Amino acid sequence: MAEAMESSYKQLSCPICLETFQSPKVLKCLHTFCEKCICRHYRSLRSEATRANDILCPVCRTPTPAPTIEQTPDDWAAKLPTNTIVVSFSASFQSNTDEPVYCQPCLTLNKHHVSVAYCVTCSEYLCNNCYSCHKIFKVTKDHTITVQSMPVQQDLNSIQEDMYRCSLHREHYRYLCSDHKELCCCDCAIKDHRICNKLMTIKDVSKNAKEGENFKKLSDSLDGLKMQFFTLLESRSNNLESIEQHRTEITKSIKEWTVMIKQIIERLETAALEELDQMCKQETVTISDQIIECNSAIAAIETSERMLIDGTKLEDETKVFITMTKVSQQVLKYKEKCDTMETKSEVVELEFYRDNTCEGIIKTLNSLGKTFRRVSNIPKLSTTSSATENVHPKIQPNSMLTISAKIPGDNKACFIYSGVFLPDDRLVLSDMGNNKLKMFDKSFYSISSLKMNNPRHVCRVDHNTLAVTSGYKINLVSVGNTLTPLRSIDVGNQCYGIASYQQNIIINISGDSLITYDSSDKIISKIGSCDHLSSECNMHCVSQDGQNIYYTTRNVMVTMDMKGNKLNTFESNDLLGVMGITVDKNGIIYCCVSQSKTVIMVTPEGRQLGVLLSKDDGLQNPLGVCLNYKNDIILVFEGSSNDVKLFRLM
Repeated sequence: MAEAMESSYKQLSCPICLETFQSPKVLKCLHTFCEKCICRHYRSLRSEATRANDILCPVCRTPTPAPTIEQTPDDWAAKLPTNTIVVSFSASFQSNTDEPVYCQPCLTLNKHHVSVAYCVTCSEYLCNNCYSCHKIFKVTKDHTITVQSMPVQQDLNSIQEDMYRCSLHREHYRYLCSDHKELCCCDCAIKDHRICNKLMTIKDVSKNAKEGENFKKLSDSLDGLKMQFFTLLESRSNNLESIEQHRTEITKSIKEWTVMIKQIIERLETAALEELDQMCKQETVTISDQIIECNSAIAAIETSERMLIDGTKLEDETKVFITMTKVSQQVLKYKEKCDTMETKSEVVELEFYRDNTCEGIIKTLNSLGKTFRRVSNIPKLSTTSSATENVHPKIQPNSMLTISAKIPGDNKACFIYSGVFLPDDRLVLSDMGNNKLKMFDKSFYSISSLKMNNPRHVCRVDHNTLAVTSGYKINLVSVGNTLTPLRSIDVGNQCYGIASYQQNIIINISGDSLITYDSSDKIISKIGSCDHLSSECNMHCVSQDGQNIYYTTRNVMVTMDMKGNKLNTFESNDLLGVMGITVDKNGIIYCCVSQSKTVIMVTPEGRQLGVLLSKDDGLQNPLGVCLNYKNDIILVFEGSSNDVKLFRLM
């Protein structure tokens, strides 16, 4: 027993200081050292010669990337991955030897205080005083802390012994069912595998198991899977670090923006920083959970790896085969878990957009801007069937921004009827005044334009294709870094409104018919005045689920199905002069009414929800409208104006 304890102690000792690990850090080669020891090792290398590109492991001489010029040795050592396996073994070893676990922050001051808690985020044990401070400090108050419990590693021998027995009947495994790829005890073979074609004894199939090709493949699979999780762990750790960097950068941006208006803006600065802190807190918790999952998986994989290695020492081939079978199952389980985590993992970036109109309206602002959560994979927007009075949006007070549609080379005033947001938040506008299709980045700076005769209305057909009405034609345009013309569809009559659903284009021809073209430019349906379509159809849009078409005419908004059957009609004097129309993901229809200078909300059932925008909000001649669901933005187009009005929704 004493020899076993001494062996365990050696395994938990740092190769440099030969003491028990303190804050164990793992290098690229997977050798582990105390954080302070590896830091001193790097300092000694740096004092002997100029800074190298790599640091050699003191044990195996495997290179590990050296710190950047901006990093200090302490910062570099602190950011190395913590070996949570060693931490767990240390706790288990100390609990078995009845030795107290001391507070690690206090040990740096040569004080020996018994720990009462364990911080999962910091990977440190804490005494009562440090635990109290940990919960108070802003930097650490959101850390995951386990009180009066330490990570414990299950005894490997008990795991192996349990592995050789059937979990259901607690009997030793005797057979392998080739039909089901399952290990069976005698009871399993009799009850569940009587009719199976291939039921072989483990003794027969386990001959030369250690020397076989499957053993090597299994070992390689464990190594590869472990490295996958280490890579995933590194990615999650880097993302966690970048969140803090984003916090610093955005905080600096916020503070610089408040210099000229400090006294008036203090209230808004506090609100913006609180929003940022809350978002960082949420992202930190999410990524920390994923890091914990990675560490747990790595611990389980290394346990399986040790079991496989120990299996080579067994003389009983049946036990070797059982070990391989069990480890194979673990490989499949954690491979699936790794693939799932890699699919769901998102590299999160935070950005802050300043409100550039602050100087003019600073006294009435409610916010400095908005911190956005930007991820690599943007989820698809969900849709709901219809709107209700309980979900209709409202405009954020004093949120209007004026976006200039004027770009270099424009010779006339802009005339904007229509626009559309792209999936990456870029904006495309159709400018009839200058005969151009214009593209702007997410900060609304011009990045591309395309000359086009009389571009009236635009819609998005798929991820990178637009359709634009242009006189008697529909122009299809490819969207990349620039706008590129693809082809034209000659419809033979004047084109007005345009919409799309599942790559089918629905076009308003001469105001009295709606014609649907498929992706090969063939007509697949036509709805005319004889099909309840008004002879003075202005604009139209399609519901998110593709079931209904909504169109405006005179003082009426009509809902009909895709076959042209009229479902309901909303008629009101409030719609006199109604023009542009769009529908949101909740089924609410937005109608632009130029005569009353309003944007009115209507349900698909023909009930008015209210006025979203009016002349009191700055509207002068609303002719068109479009939405950005992701960022809760609504744009209003006012025809012969160089500006587009942006409002934020609540």
